[in-house]
Amino acid sequence: MALCVRRLVLAATLAAVVALLLCTSSAPVARAVKEDNFTAEQRKNTRDVLQAFGRVIPELGKKWIGDDFCSWDFIKCTRVSARVQAKGATYAGSLPEMPAGVDYTNVVIRDLNLFNMPELVGTLPDSWSRLQGLTSLTLSGCGVSGTLPASWRSMKSLTSLAIEKCGSVTGTLPPEWAAMPLLKTLLLRQLQLRSTLPKEWGGMTSLLTLEITAAGSITGTLPPQWSSMTSLSTMFLDDLSLGGSLPAAWGSLVTLKKLGIRESPLTGPLPHHWTSIKGLIFLALQGTGINGTLPPQWSSMESLATLNLERTHVSGSLPPTWSSMTSLSTLNLRSTSISGTLPPEWNSTTSLAILKLSRTQVSGSLPSEWSGMPNAQSLELDNCDLSGSLPPEWSAMPRLRLVALSGNHFAGCVPDSWAQKAGLVVDIEDKHTGNNCIAGAESTTTTTTTTRPPTTTTTKPPTTTTTRPPTTTTTKPPTTTTTKPPTTTTTRPPTTTTTRPPTTTTTKPPTTTTTRPPTTTTTKPPTTTTAEPPTTTTTTTTQPPTAPPTTTTEAPSEPTTTASPTATPTPAPETECEVDGCEVCEGDSAARCARCGADYFLTDERTCLVYCDGGVAAASSGAAAAAVVCMAVLLSVRLAA
Repeated sequence: MALCVRRLVLAATLAAVVALLLCTSSAPVARAVKEDNFTAEQRKNTRDVLQAFGRVIPELGKKWIGDDFCSWDFIKCTRVSARVQAKGATYAGSLPEMPAGVDYTNVVIRDLNLFNMPELVGTLPDSWSRLQGLTSLTLSGCGVSGTLPASWRSMKSLTSLAIEKCGSVTGTLPPEWAAMPLLKTLLLRQLQLRSTLPKEWGGMTSLLTLEITAAGSITGTLPPQWSSMTSLSTMFLDDLSLGGSLPAAWGSLVTLKKLGIRESPLTGPLPHHWTSIKGLIFLALQGTGINGTLPPQWSSMESLATLNLERTHVSGSLPPTWSSMTSLSTLNLRSTSISGTLPPEWNSTTSLAILKLSRTQVSGSLPSEWSGMPNAQSLELDNCDLSGSLPPEWSAMPRLRLVALSGNHFAGCVPDSWAQKAGLVVDIEDKHTGNNCIAGAESTTTTTTTTRPPTTTTTKPPTTTTTRPPTTTTTKPPTTTTTKPPTTTTTRPPTTTTTRPPTTTTTKPPTTTTTRPPTTTTTKPPTTTTAEPPTTTTTTTTQPPTAPPTTTTEAPSEPTTTASPTATPTPAPETECEVDGCEVCEGDSAARCARCGADYFLTDERTCLVYCDGGVAAASSGAAAAAVVCMAVLLSVRLAA
């Protein structure tokens, strides 16, 4: 065993030594790219160009010394070229003119990229057009100024040109740049140009990516001639002042995959002819004046994955035929004039993950068929005109994480299947959720909300209910009936009827009961109702109010406890019966009962009395009022004795 261990240790040691030798021997190979790899003419002419930068940027000139420019800061060499990439330096100076007497065919600089050098000023030199071999030029975050030189069209080898975050660059977009035969990427961002889009650029047949964003006052229209950019894959024209409409001729840009024209005053409809752009996967037109309807013909754009029309003027309904857009994963129609109903046919949009219809005029109910969307993750349907109930079937969407439904007209509660779905966030008013929804369902006969000043209603447990804003209204003439002990008071006209057993008769609509002195009613479990802070509950019914809105405020006092629990009034299903404790109203009358519930007694006046110690009492609106009446009966019985 010991011999085996020694052999293993020896083998590991030898392996480590061999690896170290290999690393050491390969180090010179990594540094093998030197100035010596180039010809004498290449070394001389390349040094002359680089030293021109050192002369106008003094701090750089102090570092760019010696014969081997491949060892200088910010310069990397390959076997055939040199790359200059200065990033984040704080060197002050200007951009140099290219020196005379240089054979630029022997300059090996291929990439010249200067990033985040705000103290680098001066103009964009015309003489840089002499850099015939330059393939990539980037000026980003510099302090340079002046115009875009038309002479740069002579840089025939240039494949990438980017000038961005140089806020002092002005002038126009040079039509002459169309003569750059190999240009594949052109980025012009955050400049101060004043120009139109040159129609001549349609001749840039090698161009793959074109971005002109926040580049100043770029006006005019979208050139139909750009349809000749037969290689174009990505085009973004954002935050410009472009007008006109989307050119139908651009339908021939069959290689286009991404198109963004955002925050511009474009108008006109979505072109039907763009269905020929079969490879388009991203289209963003938000913040424009695009109008018209959603073209049903676009259902053939099977590659389109993202469509953003937020804050445009598109209108009409959602095309059911768009269900065949099998790649569509994000559809944003927020803050548009889209209307109509949600198409049940969209259940076959198997890729749809994010749907944004907030602040549209979409109406109708939520289609239960959408439960078949296997990839739906976020459905933003808030602040629309939707109604009906919430379909329990939607919990079957396996990837659903957000449903935004606030600001609509839904009825009922959030389904239990939604509440039990792990990770699902439902954005909806509290009245549709949890105990709030249950309480609201039990008190529908004691709450009335109209367009007039809102009413205040007491529910179980007794609370002070107000709407926005809470108001206190006194009926004219206000009438308060006071007995010893205190009795209940109602409006229209306020009447309190007391017999042995006492009976309280209320009229429609349900009224607010106030006792003198005010009392706090405790039920099982005991609940104390005070005016501070109030609990706000709003329930909307279709019946108009028949009495002015009132506010009930009970100040805290020594609680009075009923001898038996007081049941919450339950409306009869046949009518909106206002007789508390009634199960079935008599005929079409809402104020007369045919059959009372358990623990209630039917009187000759067709009201229901609740049993309590020493007598019975008519059930009034809410448990608190019933308890007060019950105590009044007990006291009156004792006084009579």
